[in-house]
Amino acid sequence: MPVEVVVALAGLIASVLSGLLGIGGGIVLTPLLLYAPGAVGLAALPVKIVTGLTVVQAISGSVLGMSRHRSYGNVSTRLVLLMGPPAAIASLLGAIASRDMSDQLLLAIFAAFSFFGAVLLVLPVEAQTAAAHQVRVNNAVAIALAAVIGAFGGMVGIGAIAFIVAALVYFLRVPPRIAIGSSLGIGMFGAVAAFVGKAATAQVDPRLAAIIVVSALIGSPIGAWVSVRTRTDVLMRLLAALVLLASIRIAWSALNP
Repeated sequence: MPVEVVVALAGLIASVLSGLLGIGGGIVLTPLLLYAPGAVGLAALPVKIVTGLTVVQAISGSVLGMSRHRSYGNVSTRLVLLMGPPAAIASLLGAIASRDMSDQLLLAIFAAFSFFGAVLLVLPVEAQTAAAHQVRVNNAVAIALAAVIGAFGGMVGIGAIAFIVAALVYFLRVPPRIAIGSSLGIGMFGAVAAFVGKAATAQVDPRLAAIIVVSALIGSPIGAWVSVRTRTDVLMRLLAALVLLASIRIAWSALNP
């Protein structure tokens, strides 16, 4: 099986989940691209190339998913514009810094960040009851969260969108459905910045990146359509389970090089 087919299937799965759960897809795409080629007898993709591809998926999946969620009234423009720019700046710095980090360190950061995000997603919290345009948050806390998440997301190439959902719901009390839609817009800023940093340091494969974009065009709208027809508690549990599984698998790789 050609590696292009493996990348296309992995990108499609990640993009459906991107639209469904308001994530960039990297939390799923990273382990798929790391381990699927070896499972079908192909050479493993380098970790830095994998993280570059996940940033590409985060951008394309975010744009398409956010457009669909916005049409359903589940995107807070105020939150996107408040948290997006600081996430982008921090993500760019993290992406550039990742060039000089070892693969094992990047995997360890991914695993630790994922585990923490999964815990937040299952903790009980009382969210605001407001429409997207009425959501209000503590600006200083929101900007600080965006910067921290953006920096780590830029390092590991995931746009950190899954963790933005957790932060919006747990720390800022944003309604889950609005958190899912808005996180795509916030994460898009960081993903674009991370892409610039990774492209500038030769961590993006143009041919495989084009395949990821096509997969996103197909999968992300499908996921968003299913998302608005699914209970929010189910979506949060599913997202937490995916993040936790990814953290366990990546942690194993970090500890067993």
